Formats: sequence, C-alpha cells, structure tokens
Amino acid sequence: MTTAKKKEIRRIVDAVGRAIVEQRLAPGTRLVEVRLAEALQANRNHIRDALQELSHQGLVSMVVNKGAMVACPSQQEATDVFVVRRLLEAEAVVLAAARIDAAGIAALQTLIDEERRAVDEGRRAEAVQLAARFHLEVARIADNQVLLEMLERLLARCSLIVSMYQKNRQAHNSHCDEHGRLVALLAAGKVDEAVHAMNRHLEHLESTLDLTQEEEPETDFMTLFAEQRPA
Repeated sequence: MTTAKKKEIRRIVDAVGRAIVEQRLAPGTRLVEVRLAEALQANRNHIRDALQELSHQGLVSMVVNKGAMVACPSQQEATDVFVVRRLLEAEAVVLAAARIDAAGIAALQTLIDEERRAVDEGRRAEAVQLAARFHLEVARIADNQVLLEMLERLLARCSLIVSMYQKNRQAHNSHCDEHGRLVALLAAGKVDEAVHAMNRHLEHLESTLDLTQEEEPETDFMTLFAEQRPA
C-alpha cells in the first residue's frame, strides 16, 4: 500500500471514527459508501478499506447484503468493556501518579475547565469528546504507549455504548467534579485514593446506563414450524 493511500484511508478512518465517538453518528446508522465518498471527496475503494479498519476497531459492523453500519454494542459487550476499562484505567492512574508534574496537572485541569464550559453551554458532543480526552491525558502522563492505544480504542467503543444505553442525559454534569477530585488526589500523591476515585467514577458512569432490559429472545424455528414440515 502506498504512503499516499495509507494517509487517505487514515483521514477517512479519523473523520468517520470521530463522528461516531462524538455521537454525531448514532448506533445503527447505515454508512453508504457512495454517500461517504461524496461527503468526504474520497475514492470508494478507500472508503471501503476505511470501513473495514473501523470494523476491526469495533465501531462499525459489516452486515451481509446491507453493507456497513455504525455498530450496536450488545448489553453483554457493554458490561465487558467496562470491566476491562476499569482494569486499564486503574493501572493508568498508578503509572501517572509516579510521573505527573505541574505541567501534567495543568493540562488535566484545562480539559476539566473546557469540559465544564461545554456542559454548561449544552454542547454535549463536545463535552463527551473532552471527557474522553481527559482520560487519555491521564494515560499519556502514565507514559505507556500500549496502554494508551488500548484505551483509545476502548473509549471509542464506550462512546457507542453510552449513546445507546445512557438513561440519564444529564449525568455528564457530575463528571467534571469527579475528574477534578481525581486530579486533586494525583497532585497530592494519594495513589490508592486516586485509583479508588477512578473506579468510583467509572462505576458511576456505568450506573447511568440501562443494561437491565431483556435481550430479544431467540426464536426456535425448528420447534415453531415442526408441524408444517412435509412428512
């Protein structure tokens, strides 16, 4: 693959992925290649390759005879994602606590201030993006590239999950305060308390999701149509 082609596919992946993460593309939205090609002024082959990459990231589903659509994470997947996220982010806090300095604290506080303004002004998509950037900044301060890459993908999937299952759209209002408490604990060098604060924060976020509704039951067609089969 040529460098130019790689850059073009990356441009498309970034554009579509960002729209999904910022909840401007809802779960289940069909991603029609010709329309994307027109909107992004891109080659359809490049669009197709980009959608395949997004499917590997868990953001897009490729459905036979229907094409690509924004993924619709199941309730079990949502639960599993939060389990892994708690593990990763707890470790990120431990590593960040050992490396954080005044510049890191200032960077985190700036993101909190921007997030709070976005919440107050009703810019929900931007607030969601800034909240994700806060968590990624903690991982950057932790200075573990593999952890950062894993968390980037996980946060993108979390955005889809929140878009589908969040029952309280005002829940974001308290996230800024929780982020602020985490920064204060990191600044004070209180590692165990900071880890606990991160876990409580993620538990709070998960508690705003409605994962209790029953899944659509699987129909046993063999039993249902047993009497209609030819003798």
